[in-house]
Amino acid sequence: MEQHTCPTCQQTLPMSKVDVVDVAAAVEADKLTADDAFKRTYIGHGTASSVFVFQGHAGPFKKHVHVTHDEIGYVLAGSGSVTVGETTRPVKPGDVWVIPRNVPHSAEFGDPCRVLFISAPIDDPDNQDRIWVED
Repeated sequence: MEQHTCPTCQQTLPMSKVDVVDVAAAVEADKLTADDAFKRTYIGHGTASSVFVFQGHAGPFKKHVHVTHDEIGYVLAGSGSVTVGETTRPVKPGDVWVIPRNVPHSAEFGDPCRVLFISAPIDDPDNQDRIWVED
C-alpha cells in the first residue's frame, strides 16, 4: 500500500488508499453500545482528508475545537441542534454544516444519531485533534 505524509503533523499515513465502502455495513459492523460514550467509525482516508461516521446517544456532546482540521458534518440519522461558534441551528437527516478549524462547536441530539464527517486535512484516529472547551 502506498504511504503518504500528513501535511499537518508530518507523520506517515499508511491508511490512505482508494476504496469504495458500504457506509451502512461499516456502521453495522461497528455499532455503538450502551457502554460507549460515542463512537467514530472510520470509513477511509485520502492523502489530505478523512471520512468517518460519528455515532452518539441522545443528549449533549461537549463543546470542543479542532486545531488542525476543518470538518463538514452530514446527518444520516437523528435530529437535534448543532452549535458552531455562536450560532445554533436545528439539524435533521440530510442537513449539512461546516466547522472551520479553531471554532468551538457542540451538539445535542434528541435521539441516537449518526453523522458522516469529512475532515481536512486528515483526522488521524491515533492522534486525535480535539481540545475540550469549558463553558
